[in-house]
Parts: sequence; structure tokens; C-alpha cells
Amino acid sequence: MALPVPESAAGPREDIIRLLAGTPEGLSDAEIATALGDRYPSLNAKAANHQCRRLVAAGAVERVGTRPVRTRLVPDGEAGTRDADPAPALVEQTTEPDQPPEMLEALRDAGATPAPALTPIQQDVVAALAETPVGLTDNELAAALASRHPEVDPKAFNYQCRKLVKAGLVERSARSRDTPIRTRLTAAAPERHSTRPDPPAEEPLDEPAAAEQPARQEAPEPVEQKVREPALVGAPSRRPGRRAKAPADDVARMRRSERDDWAPDDPDVPLLRFLPFAPAATARTALRERMAERAALRRVPEQSDEIVVPTRDVLQGWSRTQNVAAAVAAWLTRRGSTIRAARASGPAHELVATLDGADLHVEVTGWPPDGARSHPTTLAGDWFRAAARAASQRRRAHPRGRVVIALPDTRRYRALAEDGAEVLAGARAEVWFVDGAGEVQLS
Repeated sequence: MALPVPESAAGPREDIIRLLAGTPEGLSDAEIATALGDRYPSLNAKAANHQCRRLVAAGAVERVGTRPVRTRLVPDGEAGTRDADPAPALVEQTTEPDQPPEMLEALRDAGATPAPALTPIQQDVVAALAETPVGLTDNELAAALASRHPEVDPKAFNYQCRKLVKAGLVERSARSRDTPIRTRLTAAAPERHSTRPDPPAEEPLDEPAAAEQPARQEAPEPVEQKVREPALVGAPSRRPGRRAKAPADDVARMRRSERDDWAPDDPDVPLLRFLPFAPAATARTALRERMAERAALRRVPEQSDEIVVPTRDVLQGWSRTQNVAAAVAAWLTRRGSTIRAARASGPAHELVATLDGADLHVEVTGWPPDGARSHPTTLAGDWFRAAARAASQRRRAHPRGRVVIALPDTRRYRALAEDGAEVLAGARAEVWFVDGAGEVQLS
């Protein structure tokens, strides 16, 4: 016996039902796609899965088993029950579960389709839009309803507005470069915004019922329980319910945003924009933790009396600043010098030593790396001029000491030293060149 094809089924769904009629044990999505491949070349396993799910929603087939899931026709008894009265399923999805059966029967007899129920957040969105005819953006909706829904962010309001658009209650403006997308009520929204049908007229009670009325009044009134309203569009979601947000969630979200959008250790990064929409206690906790992190980043480490002499880094080239400073420190040690201080400042190193009974102040500058934003030769000129200014400052601070600029032995630095000879002579600064072997050539 061939089952009737629902009116919503068309194209491959008709052939799927005829194919399943000859296979009582059912077929998988891949088997359906293979069997109908000649008739529908574009029908793959994914498309067959989509068509079967639509037939399941229509009540024509059912899906059983796991991996692979097989689709088969609904048995005759269940199919007759579903086809005989499809209205209860429709009412169950589109009306609230607390409506009495008498109201549903009255709706079916009148031939009226119940209006889709709105969730509490959707009702608040519609009420907020009713007060603003020009419409609101997602951020403005989140700010306006922050007191009623503090755990909902603008992205969730965007999702709810899209569901209201599908229901025909609101409309969203077009996207443009200078104007944000705004959501506003449609012209027919006030008439359609009804979450419950009018209750039927109360019938007069007969005498036995009136006699029982005092006994009913003595009983305690039932406590009204809050029932979650069904989803606005489609079947109920299988996703787990939203849990209450904790301060740790905000901190984790803050750190993810910093990692993706901003520098991870920048103490001047502003607080995230979602904090105004978080609960007050959560926002205060996240703010305190963020301020503590900023204070830790701004804390200046204590100066240590230990002198850290630069050492050679084998992972870098010989002309890098650290390796040039290590070569100068080793050369001074071999000459019997005593290194009293070693500091790194930006792209330069400063060495303070005693050589032949005189104070020696060495400003070490290396060759810029290749991955810099500017060309290395351009950065080399900037670094040389910075070293020349530092040498002039050292001369003013130590008029009787020796001031030295140590550079890698390259043609660019040789040319820069020749061009700046007058400035260096005015500061009475020496220039030392360090080659790849670590030998120092005095000027």
C-alpha cells in the first residue's frame, strides 16, 4: 500500500517515499543518494539527509538507528494517526503549554491559527521598539534592556531580532558604510503582537458546582509556576540551557579579546565594551582584576646590584647588538679591564668599565634585523645618530672619562662615522669597530 505524499513534498521527496515503500527496513542517506543518482545527479548524501528530515517533519517517515541512521516509512498505525489530525502537533508548537484543551478545541473549530508565542526577551524587544519608531541598533537594544536582561550581549539581541524578522514583527534597515543596521517595528506589528488568544466566555455554573464553591475557596491557592514559552520559529532547540555567568568567564573573555585584537601586555588597553552590559557585581570584579594586572605591568622591577655581562648569542648574527657588546666586553676583560656596569637600553647597550686607570663609557650599537618595518640601512642611520647623541650626553656627564661608540665593522657604519666625524670630534668620542671574529679596531 503506497502512502500519500504530503503536499509540501516535491521532486526527490516523492521518489524517496516510493523508494522506501519497497524497502521496509529503511535506507541510509548514502544508499538513497546512490539509488536516486541517475534521476537526480546533484543529490548527494547531505542533500538526501535534508530531504529526509523534511519528510520526518511532515510525519511521512522516521529515522532510526545510529551510524548510519536509516530512514524508513512510518508504520501504518502511526502514519494514520499523524495524517488524521495534524492540528494538535501544530498547536503544540505554536501555542503555550499552559493553555487548556477547551481553548485549543475552540481554536480548531473556529479555523483560526494561534499566533506564535514570544519569549520574554522578544516581548521586551518589541516593547522597546514600540517606543522608538525610528528603530534601534543591537547595541542600543542591549543598553536599553540591560536592567532586565543583564546577561544578554548585543550578539544575542541580534539573533532575537532576526527571529522576529522571520515572524514578520520587525524589519531591519539595509547595511551601509556610515549608518548602522537598525531594527524597527513593521506596519502590521501592533495587530500581530499577541502572545495569547482571547479566553472563551465563562459559562454559568449549575447549582451543584455552586454548592461546591465554598469548599474550593477554603483550599490554598496553587502557586503559579513560571513555564518557559516555546520558541518563536521552528521546533524547540536541543542546545543546553544558558548557565549563569561567573566573573571568571568575563576575565577569560577579556583575555581572549586581548590576544586576538590588541597587544597582550599593553597596560593602556581600555576595558572591554561588554562590561556595561554585565551585572554590576561581575563588572566590578572584572575591573578590580584588570586594574591589578595593569598595576603589575607598571610595577618597576627593583634594581639589582649584580652585574650581568653580555654573552654571545649563537642564534643571532655576529653584527647584532648583543654579540657586539659581548665581543667588546670580552676584549676589555682580556686587556685587564674591570666592567662596573652593563645596561641594555632599546637597540643599544651601555658598558661602564675601568681601563688603564680611567673611566670608560662605551655605547654599543649593532646592525638592525632584516624583519624590521624599515630597511636595515635606514635604521642603521637612525641608530648611529642616537649613539652620537648618547655620546655627547656621556661627555657632558663625564668630562674626564673616555667616551666610545662601538659599532659592527660594516661599510654603512664606516660611511656614517666619516660623515659624523665633526660631531664625534666635538664630543671627543672614539669609534671602535668590531669584526666577525670578535676583534676590536680602535679609531
